[in-house]
Amino acid sequence: MNILTLFYILNATLLILHEIESAYEKEWEILKLPGKITGFLLLHIPILFILFYGLLEIDRLTDIGLILALTTGLGGIIPFLIHKKFVKRREKFNLLISNIIIYANLLSGIITFSYSVYLLSY
Repeated sequence: MNILTLFYILNATLLILHEIESAYEKEWEILKLPGKITGFLLLHIPILFILFYGLLEIDRLTDIGLILALTTGLGGIIPFLIHKKFVKRREKFNLLISNIIIYANLLSGIITFSYSVYLLSY
Protein backbone atom coordinates (compact mmCIF):
# COMPACT_ATOMS: atom_id res chain seq x y z
CA MET A 1 0.00 0.00 0.00
CA ASN A 2 1.43 3.39 -0.98
CA ILE A 3 1.37 6.61 1.05
CA LEU A 4 -1.29 8.22 -1.17
CA THR A 5 -3.62 5.28 -0.50
CA LEU A 6 -3.21 5.78 3.26
CA PHE A 7 -3.98 9.50 3.08
CA TYR A 8 -6.87 8.84 0.69
CA ILE A 9 -8.38 6.35 3.17
CA LEU A 10 -7.95 8.82 6.04
CA ASN A 11 -9.41 11.68 3.99
CA ALA A 12 -12.37 9.58 2.75
CA THR A 13 -13.09 8.30 6.27
CA LEU A 14 -13.16 11.85 7.64
CA LEU A 15 -15.38 12.97 4.74
CA ILE A 16 -17.84 10.16 5.46
CA LEU A 17 -17.85 11.02 9.18
CA HIS A 18 -18.55 14.65 8.30
CA GLU A 19 -21.40 13.58 6.02
CA ILE A 20 -22.91 11.48 8.82
CA GLU A 21 -22.87 14.58 10.99
CA SER A 22 -24.24 16.60 8.05
CA ALA A 23 -27.34 14.41 8.03
CA TYR A 24 -27.72 14.94 11.79
CA GLU A 25 -27.34 18.71 11.35
CA LYS A 26 -29.76 18.75 8.36
CA GLU A 27 -27.16 20.27 6.06
CA TRP A 28 -29.70 20.42 3.23
CA GLU A 29 -31.40 23.22 5.20
CA ILE A 30 -28.12 25.05 5.86
CA LEU A 31 -27.10 24.95 2.18
CA LYS A 32 -30.68 25.22 0.90
CA LEU A 33 -30.46 21.96 -1.07
CA PRO A 34 -33.69 20.64 -2.62
CA GLY A 35 -35.26 17.33 -1.69
CA LYS A 36 -34.65 17.34 2.07
CA ILE A 37 -33.23 14.07 3.45
CA THR A 38 -34.23 12.08 0.36
CA GLY A 39 -32.35 14.41 -1.98
CA PHE A 40 -29.41 14.51 0.42
CA LEU A 41 -29.17 10.70 0.52
CA LEU A 42 -29.59 10.34 -3.24
CA LEU A 43 -26.82 12.90 -3.77
CA HIS A 44 -24.48 10.69 -1.74
CA ILE A 45 -24.95 7.52 -3.81
CA PRO A 46 -22.56 8.62 -6.60
CA ILE A 47 -20.25 10.31 -4.09
CA LEU A 48 -19.79 7.10 -2.08
CA PHE A 49 -19.43 5.02 -5.25
CA ILE A 50 -16.66 7.33 -6.48
CA LEU A 51 -14.91 7.27 -3.09
CA PHE A 52 -14.85 3.47 -3.02
CA TYR A 53 -13.95 3.08 -6.70
CA GLY A 54 -11.21 5.68 -6.28
CA LEU A 55 -9.52 3.55 -3.64
CA LEU A 56 -9.04 0.72 -6.15
CA GLU A 57 -7.55 3.05 -8.76
CA ILE A 58 -5.37 4.98 -6.31
CA ASP A 59 -3.78 1.84 -4.94
CA ARG A 60 -2.72 1.02 -8.53
CA LEU A 61 -1.61 4.66 -9.07
CA THR A 62 -3.54 4.98 -12.33
CA ASP A 63 -4.18 8.40 -13.85
CA ILE A 64 -7.90 8.19 -13.04
CA GLY A 65 -6.97 7.20 -9.48
CA LEU A 66 -4.73 10.24 -9.14
CA ILE A 67 -7.48 12.49 -10.48
CA LEU A 68 -9.96 10.97 -8.02
CA ALA A 69 -7.42 11.44 -5.20
CA LEU A 70 -7.00 15.06 -6.22
CA THR A 71 -10.78 15.52 -6.24
CA THR A 72 -11.21 13.77 -2.89
CA GLY A 73 -8.39 15.85 -1.42
CA LEU A 74 -10.26 18.94 -2.53
CA GLY A 75 -13.38 17.42 -0.96
CA GLY A 76 -11.51 17.27 2.35
CA ILE A 77 -10.87 21.02 2.18
CA ILE A 78 -14.46 22.00 1.32
CA PRO A 79 -16.09 21.30 4.75
CA PHE A 80 -13.61 23.70 6.36
CA LEU A 81 -14.32 26.40 3.78
CA ILE A 82 -18.08 26.00 4.02
CA HIS A 83 -18.52 25.64 7.78
CA LYS A 84 -15.66 27.77 9.08
CA LYS A 85 -15.41 30.53 6.45
CA PHE A 86 -18.50 30.99 4.27
CA VAL A 87 -21.61 29.59 6.03
CA LYS A 88 -20.72 29.87 9.72
CA ARG A 89 -23.44 28.80 12.11
CA ARG A 90 -22.42 28.86 15.76
CA GLU A 91 -24.95 26.15 16.64
CA LYS A 92 -23.94 23.81 13.77
CA PHE A 93 -20.72 21.84 13.27
CA ASN A 94 -19.18 23.37 16.37
CA LEU A 95 -18.85 20.45 18.79
CA LEU A 96 -15.32 19.42 19.72
CA ILE A 97 -15.63 16.24 17.63
CA SER A 98 -17.01 18.28 14.70
CA ASN A 99 -14.01 20.58 14.79
CA ILE A 100 -11.57 17.68 15.10
CA ILE A 101 -13.13 16.04 12.03
CA ILE A 102 -13.21 19.27 9.99
CA TYR A 103 -9.63 20.31 10.81
CA ALA A 104 -8.24 16.77 10.41
CA ASN A 105 -10.09 16.55 7.09
CA LEU A 106 -8.58 19.87 6.04
CA LEU A 107 -5.09 18.59 6.78
CA SER A 108 -5.61 15.18 5.15
CA GLY A 109 -7.30 16.89 2.18
CA ILE A 110 -4.37 19.25 1.65
CA ILE A 111 -1.88 16.35 1.82
CA THR A 112 -3.97 14.14 -0.50
CA PHE A 113 -4.49 16.99 -2.98
CA SER A 114 -0.84 18.08 -2.95
CA TYR A 115 0.60 14.59 -3.26
CA SER A 116 -1.81 13.85 -6.12
CA VAL A 117 -0.68 16.98 -7.95
CA TYR A 118 2.94 15.94 -7.38
CA LEU A 119 2.35 12.43 -8.77
CA LEU A 120 0.32 13.74 -11.72
CA SER A 121 3.15 16.08 -12.68
CA TYR A 122 5.55 13.14 -13.19
